[in-house]
Amino acid sequence: MSTPTAIAPLTINALARDLTSRAGQPVPALRLYESLTALWIRCRDTGRPGEPLLREAACRAAGLLASGDDFLVAPAVGWLPRWTRWDQSIVRLPASLAVQGVEWQDMTALAQAWLDARRDAGPVLVAGVRTGGAYLAPLVAAHLEAAGVDVQVTSVRPGEQYRTDGQRRVLLVDDPPLTGRTLLALAREMEAEVLVPVFDTGDVQPLRQAGVAVTVLPRALWQSTRRLDPDTLDAYLRAHAHRPGAYRPPVLDSVAPGRENSARAPWPGVRRRSPARAAVRLRTPDGIRHGVTGWVPPGIFGDAARAAVAALHGTLVPATLAVTPALVVSEDLTPVTAPGPRPGAEQLDEAVDYVLTRAGRLPVQPAELDGPVPTVLLAVARALTGTTDGTRTARLLHDLLSVLPAALPDNRCEPEKWHLDRDGRLRKTGHLAHAYRRDNELLTPLIDLAALTVAFGSTLDAVAAALARRLPGEQPWAAALAVALLGYGMARGEQIPRTYNAQRAIETAREAYRLQHGMSGAAALLQRTLDTRPSGPQAVPTVVHRWERPPAALVQPRLPVGGTPAEGEPGMIGEEPALTLEVVERWARGRFQPVREADVLLLAPLGGPEAWPRAHAALWELPDLLPRPGLLAWCGVPMVSLGEAR
Repeated sequence: MSTPTAIAPLTINALARDLTSRAGQPVPALRLYESLTALWIRCRDTGRPGEPLLREAACRAAGLLASGDDFLVAPAVGWLPRWTRWDQSIVRLPASLAVQGVEWQDMTALAQAWLDARRDAGPVLVAGVRTGGAYLAPLVAAHLEAAGVDVQVTSVRPGEQYRTDGQRRVLLVDDPPLTGRTLLALAREMEAEVLVPVFDTGDVQPLRQAGVAVTVLPRALWQSTRRLDPDTLDAYLRAHAHRPGAYRPPVLDSVAPGRENSARAPWPGVRRRSPARAAVRLRTPDGIRHGVTGWVPPGIFGDAARAAVAALHGTLVPATLAVTPALVVSEDLTPVTAPGPRPGAEQLDEAVDYVLTRAGRLPVQPAELDGPVPTVLLAVARALTGTTDGTRTARLLHDLLSVLPAALPDNRCEPEKWHLDRDGRLRKTGHLAHAYRRDNELLTPLIDLAALTVAFGSTLDAVAAALARRLPGEQPWAAALAVALLGYGMARGEQIPRTYNAQRAIETAREAYRLQHGMSGAAALLQRTLDTRPSGPQAVPTVVHRWERPPAALVQPRLPVGGTPAEGEPGMIGEEPALTLEVVERWARGRFQPVREADVLLLAPLGGPEAWPRAHAALWELPDLLPRPGLLAWCGVPMVSLGEAR
């Protein structure tokens, strides 16, 4: 087997050097626009010189892209600020352009919708909310300018100083909103209107109720949604599809009834905020194949996914059936069942083999010597050591991660991604999902391996032992996995869904608890490993395994350093477990879903976040109903002890 081609990390200096190497040559218009915008956003974030020049270049490229140019000429040598060639920071990928399905044409359509609703469009300031909105704002501005509007462009973040001459109407542009809180705060502060693509018009209802003028582009009109309509999809695949390793491209035979377009008619397993998908039958030289089309962003943000497609078309399932600039068609695996709450050791071994095999097929080019330490590791180091700097400790944590070569991680190891097929074999569905989301900065298969402790209810020691059997040697596997789990946990804790049906509530509560409990063990292990404590008591923050009071959100795993541990943590005696179960199940009806996990009972809140304030208030009735108030604690979710305290 040939050696896999290493995937280059998407860094600021890689983009700058790529542009320099292509100076004066034609470059795909979208690639040039996204590259220049990434450099502009980085300059805006860091305050380095060159911001006006980079903003102007990005806006010029946006105008040419929106006017229909397929290729643009790269800037001349010496034009880019010198610092861009040495900045090794990972490019932060906006959700809209990386995972949600928004494309540049959607922003020109959104700008036109705003124009259609107004007869008199005076001077405007188009302000992109960084990071995502800053990639979208120049495209909106380009369309408005082409229509004769006097336009200026900027980017903003909450609490950041901005300037306007007071004569311009301010238009805020951002990713599809989740809660809308950031947009509402900025709209009030800047007296602005809002322009956003939306998954559902209800997503901007809080803005409208607050009196903010909002223009939306519904998901049904997005480019990525309309591309999946059967006639459009057939023409698109005929024009652009190829099958890795094959000479003849596949041809669309039909779309699976009931699974035509998840954006227009949702089907099971596809979340509302995920890119639209369709299940299809393809005619290939090998016969009819069943596949699922998944969106991949055109331009620089899909490059790693397309590289992954080329590397993974062979041995790992699901197989890749076709690839295009904006779609990947993967083999349609119909999972029979999910692994149980605690899959057996043989399934953990199978999962470890899968991750290692996939990592070997997707190597990442090594980072340059003395490159920047990922910011997530700086945050972990500061928490572990109780210092405001933590640079030295962060470097040690970074060194621990080097025990495995860098590879492109899934960044998605939730329990529902692992399934058993009809033969009882473990399968990872959606293996290309988020392959291009490299903004966690770590770029290591240890993330996937550490996340197995969450998906399989296992321990770091068990995963470390499985690694040691496959990769013998004196490697600090447990410590390295602990670093990866804390890095994974910080990102995943923010991504855990906040809206549930009853089954999703069970899965989410179990994941949140395992994540929080695992991070607590990882933090304790690393504090012992690093041994950075100076003399004197309380020099290092306490690793907290349980809290007496939860944070503001009922489901919120967080870095487990600092806080107030529950006192006493009594175990159960006599008839208390049965009595506690009965009390909790009766009290929880309609508000929480009780979920048994070993010797604790997790309380998964039902409904969306709007129902949680009432559930949060009701939670404080429970201690008085229990045999002992101290049985209620919090570990990622509220929980009640049923056995020995944890």
